[in-house]
Parts: sequence; structure tokens; C-alpha cells
Amino acid sequence: MSQQPHSVNASSNAELPFWAISVALHALMIGSVLMFAPVREIVFRRKIEEPEVITRGDELEQVIEQIRDRTVEKLRSRVNLLEAGQERMATNFATLNEFYQPFVEQQRATARERMEKYIAEVLPRQDELRKLIEAARNSDENPAKAVAYAHEWVSRILTGQEEVRRGMQLLELGGTDLLAKQKESEEAQYQATQFMRWLDDSLRVIDREAERLAGLDRELAEREAVIPEAEKSLFDAKVAEKDADLACREAEARRADLAEAKDREGEKEAKKAVGEAKNTLNAAQRRVSDAAKALQRANDDVKHTTGEIDKARKRLEDARAKRDSHLKVGFNIQNGAYYRQKDVVDTIRQLLAESADDE
Repeated sequence: MSQQPHSVNASSNAELPFWAISVALHALMIGSVLMFAPVREIVFRRKIEEPEVITRGDELEQVIEQIRDRTVEKLRSRVNLLEAGQERMATNFATLNEFYQPFVEQQRATARERMEKYIAEVLPRQDELRKLIEAARNSDENPAKAVAYAHEWVSRILTGQEEVRRGMQLLELGGTDLLAKQKESEEAQYQATQFMRWLDDSLRVIDREAERLAGLDRELAEREAVIPEAEKSLFDAKVAEKDADLACREAEARRADLAEAKDREGEKEAKKAVGEAKNTLNAAQRRVSDAAKALQRANDDVKHTTGEIDKARKRLEDARAKRDSHLKVGFNIQNGAYYRQKDVVDTIRQLLAESADDE
């Protein structure tokens, strides 16, 4: 009995570490819930500090003074920047007046020289092209000469017109009205150039169809020459067929006579002769059929070639009609393009002469 309290104390001491660990785990769990769960916002709600409100007049005036000083400093810095910018602008204008103006004058002088150079080239070329088209339109002269001239000079004419327009813009000649007239003259020249391209196309078609027509004419002559030979072959085959048919009839009659005379040996030879005559007749008939087919093919070839010739002639006539139309309309447009450009050039020369008199 005296040992019982000692056993109880030993049991309590053995359970003590378990309770300590349990308490520690529960404390850790509760702490985790408080830190990571929304309940943290309720338990550890922070106190929001309200801004301090200035209520005294001297403090308010001090704040206003500070704001005013900062504003003045910002305005002063902006004014300084503006003044520096004005100085730089003045320097730039001085530089432009010192260096750019002579450059502009030099450019203007160069532009005038270039413009006069292109004027001296554009107008004569336009006039020459106009005359070549007119000569081809009013006579039997081949328009290929006008087309070749256009191939050589049209691109230079259009480039020269652009240079004239640039010179007008740089020299400020005639204003927008004269510049609009120059653009119209350029457009007219471009349209005339388009008709020259179409004229070139129609000339190519004419040459191609004329060459094809010449070839078809030679082909037709060759095929027509075959027909008499085919007809003669057919005639000869028919004659041979008649002779073979007559020989076959005679052989049949001879065989019949020998059979009636009961000449067995003679009849046997007659039968052989009849077989040979029939073979000859069959061969003659095949030659007649072949000759007839050959003649039909020759006639069909002639008919086909004749149809191709008719088509080629129609295409040739259409191409010639287009050529004449392109010559007529192309001349009218080229003539208008030349006189439009001449009108602008005359105005330019008049303005240049007036400006020289004023100087």
C-alpha cells in the first residue's frame, strides 16, 4: 500500500510531454488561422491614421507660401527655357539668311537653266512626232517611222515636261493656273503616248497577219497543185477498173463456153483465169477507192486553207482599220499636246522676260 502514490506520480510524469506537445500544436494551429485566414483582418485590424488637418491660420499661410514659391520656380524655369529657345531660333534664322538664301538663289538659277534646256528639247520633239504621225495619216507612208521615233523620244519628252513643271514650282512662275495647264499638257502627251502604243500593237498584228497570209497563199497553191494529180490518179484507176472488169467478164464467158463444151481441162484453166481476173478487178477497185479518198483529202485541204486565208484577211483588215483609227485619234491628241505645251512655254518665256525687265 505504501508504493501506490509513487506509481501515480510516475504515470503523471510520463503523460506530461504529450500534453506539452499537444498544447504547442494547438497554439501553432490557432496562430496560423489568425495569420492566414480572413479573421486576421478582424483580430489585427489596423488603425487608419487620419491626416492631420491644419486649422491654424499661420500654418495655412506657410503652406500657401511654399506652394507659391514652387510655382514661381517652375514658371521661372519655363521662361528661361523659352528664352533659350528664342535665342536658338534667332540663331537658326541668322544661319538661314546667311547660308540658305544664297543656296536658294543658286538653286533658282540652276532650275531656270534646266527648265530652259528641257523646253528647248521637249517642244521640237513633240512637233517632230506630230509631223510624222500626220504624214503617215495623210499618205501611204509606213507609220513604223513614227512609232520608232516615239520609242526613242517619248520617255524623254515626258521626263522633260516633269522638269519644266519642277522649274515652274521652284521659280514660282504663273501660279496655280499655269501649273494646272502644264499638268494638262503632260496628261495630253501621256494619252498620245498610249495611242502610239496601240498603233505599235496594230502594226505588229498587221505584219504578223500579212506574213501568215503569205504563208497560207503558198500553202494553198501547193495543195491546189495536188488536185490535178489526184484527179488523174483517180481517172487512171477507174480506167484500170473497167479493163479489169471487162477481162473478168471475158474470163467468165470463156469458162461458161468450155463448161458447155464439156472440156474439163479447158474449164479448169478457165476457172483459174477467172480467179486471177477477179483478183485484178478487186485490186483495181481498191486503187479507185484510194484515189477517190486522196482526191477528197486534197479538196478538203484546199477548202480548209481557203477558210484560214479568209480569217487571216479579216484579221488583217481589222488591224489596218485599227491602225488608221489610232493614226487619226493619235494625231489629234499629239497635236493638242504639242500646242498645249507650246502655250505654257510661251507664257513661261513671257514671265521670264518680264522678270528680267523688272531687274
